[in-house]
Amino acid sequence: MSILIDFLLNRAKPIVYATSLSLYDTLLAHQSLKYILQNTKELREEIQARQEIVKKELGVKIDGLIVPIIIGDNEKVLEIKETLRALGYSVGAIRQPTVPSAIIRLIARLGQSRDELRLVCQNLAKIKS
Repeated sequence: MSILIDFLLNRAKPIVYATSLSLYDTLLAHQSLKYILQNTKELREEIQARQEIVKKELGVKIDGLIVPIIIGDNEKVLEIKETLRALGYSVGAIRQPTVPSAIIRLIARLGQSRDELRLVCQNLAKIKS
């Protein structure tokens, strides 16, 4: 057995010396997973409702909750981000060379009301045009 322990100590250093998650983080992840499993149907319905809002207001079909909107100009995405920030919304301005073409990234969070999502989408549609 000591041969195996010696081998692992010398060959598995990335695992042996890695910092593990705290007990709190582990419990939080476990509770989150339990919540998702207990509320799967409701969460799916809420995700679908948000996808429909994005499709209707921005004309963008998404599979999840991240909405990439291609703008194509680094300066323009920063302007859009700042304009939306002034209105109280937070979106990402992802620029080249990080992405092939500059995008605004909106996240249709479940913690946000549908009305808030609708408003940010409507404002974004006006600004980007």
